[in-house]
Amino acid sequence: MLAALLTAALALVGFGGGTAAAAALRELPPNTELAGGPQQLLAAQPAAPAPLAAGVRTCSIAPQVADPAVLDLHGLVVDAATGEILYERGADAPVPTASVMKLVTAVSAIAVLGADTRITTTVVPGTAPGSVVLVGAGDPTLRSGDTSYYGPGTASVADLAAQIGDAAVVGVDESLFTGPQWQPSWHDVDRRDGYIAPISAAMVDAGHEEPLPIYAERTRAPGAQAGQALAQRLGASFDPGLRPMPGAAPIAEVHSPTIAELVDVMLLDSDNVVAETLARLVAIELGLGADFAAVDLAQREVLERLGVPVDGFVGADGSGLSEDNRATARLIVALLEALQREPDLAGLRALLPQNQRSGTLDNRLPGVPAGAITAKTGWIDTVFGLAGWSDAEGGELRFALFTVLPEGDPGRVGLPNRDALDAVATAMHGCGQRLANG
Repeated sequence: MLAALLTAALALVGFGGGTAAAAALRELPPNTELAGGPQQLLAAQPAAPAPLAAGVRTCSIAPQVADPAVLDLHGLVVDAATGEILYERGADAPVPTASVMKLVTAVSAIAVLGADTRITTTVVPGTAPGSVVLVGAGDPTLRSGDTSYYGPGTASVADLAAQIGDAAVVGVDESLFTGPQWQPSWHDVDRRDGYIAPISAAMVDAGHEEPLPIYAERTRAPGAQAGQALAQRLGASFDPGLRPMPGAAPIAEVHSPTIAELVDVMLLDSDNVVAETLARLVAIELGLGADFAAVDLAQREVLERLGVPVDGFVGADGSGLSEDNRATARLIVALLEALQREPDLAGLRALLPQNQRSGTLDNRLPGVPAGAITAKTGWIDTVFGLAGWSDAEGGELRFALFTVLPEGDPGRVGLPNRDALDAVATAMHGCGQRLANG
């Protein structure tokens, strides 16, 4: 359904249809099932509340902003119906994005790859007699066993093995993605804590050492992990140096959940590995390359085609985990406006967390009516971010808020800073259309 809905929007912004790559194609999350959900969620959204009659804006969030735990606030709040600026503070200064960057990745994936596209993982004959090679196509949710954090709708190594029959040796082809698998600004502690893995075109269980816990430690060698999983299923040995037979046709294939379903889990659970693989696939489909540098180019191209100004933007990765990412609050609000302007893309909003209801906002913003704030969260050592919509009194607000560690401060943000940001967002919601810029 979403693919049909997206047609008009894609024509409007001039994206490609998604062929080659598409065909081959730190937050606390709840467990989610991929199968069957996002396409229904991506239906038409309810109309925004009617604005109150024009009046004097006298409601201030200054007391909340003055809390020392807010650190350095950068934010922009606008009337979602008119675009009128209600509040701004440091809105043009580029700041680390944290996982708010996933808004860019989500839009790019849906627009460029297509909502209903599935990633096809194949196995082809290898160059040695009796050998086969697993060819990675960018599906990190391929599961090694019978269970997976990502749910029963994922492709499985067992299904590949059943199509192959016998093989003596298994290799793996990770060549779809190029360049370093590890972004230099990432921290290895994040791999050990389960937030990220080296990014390979061939992965199982998103690189988790154990398939079910979302925060299980992740492997250092995802391609080898995937190849070994297939070898174990076949009772074969694994040879990391084995290469595919040139021009050989696939002898087995399996298909990922749809791009919309992958975007769903990426946004709701703030899944970094899914974000990174989708960002690479977008760059490949746009013909810009397959490494981290290409991700930055692709993100910029998508933003520009949507009419979003890219001043100060740095797309160091697709997940927002890198402290080198930069965006302004004004850029993020402009991206949200683009989604609101294009009805076929606006359905992405339904995949975002809601306060007191879902995803990374499930246990946050208790002072706001449940579900009244729909937003992408973000958290790395230097920043907390929150960007989305508030169904406030008098009309809807569109906003981006970042509480940033001052430059040169060697510390790290923590829960008191997150709570202070939530207090600002709660006060913003309470003010609604009466929010004063000061």
